[in-house]
Amino acid sequence: MISALILLGAPGSGKSSVLEELATLHDIEDIEHGAIEAESLSLGRPLLPASSWVPQLEAVLALQREAGRRRFLVSATGTTAEDLAAVRSATAAALLLVVCLRASPETVAARIDAREPDRWPGTQPLIERARRLASSTPHLPGIDLVINTEQRTAQDVAGEILEAMRRTRML
Repeated sequence: MISALILLGAPGSGKSSVLEELATLHDIEDIEHGAIEAESLSLGRPLLPASSWVPQLEAVLALQREAGRRRFLVSATGTTAEDLAAVRSATAAALLLVVCLRASPETVAARIDAREPDRWPGTQPLIERARRLASSTPHLPGIDLVINTEQRTAQDVAGEILEAMRRTRML
């Protein structure tokens, strides 16, 4: 059976860090999985919209399934209900858990400002976009669990998600 965890959230909410920690926890517990940061499929200039990168995600996941993988950890920045529905569909998972990572607009802005190089011209537009998404993303339909990442380590958040995966019998 194919299962998938989708980590959703605004830029700066902690998706990449938590995905890395979740993959580590899966490794420690010897749980087979594939971990994919869907956002990497949109990077470049111009940034690709979901209508362009979601089909790429679907193709990558299909190739992963052909390689024998049955459990996926996917992080994505979905901006609309339609984006989230498309990502859900792209996983082709019979068992699916969607977790939204939430942080305040101020926190996501500070995290982005701290991580992006000063010379990158996209920092301010990304901060503005992240501020908007920090408020709207947790309210998208189709989210099973919202976890606040304020003042928490990625390891702590990943541990909470792993427990949620156990409760939903994904593990």
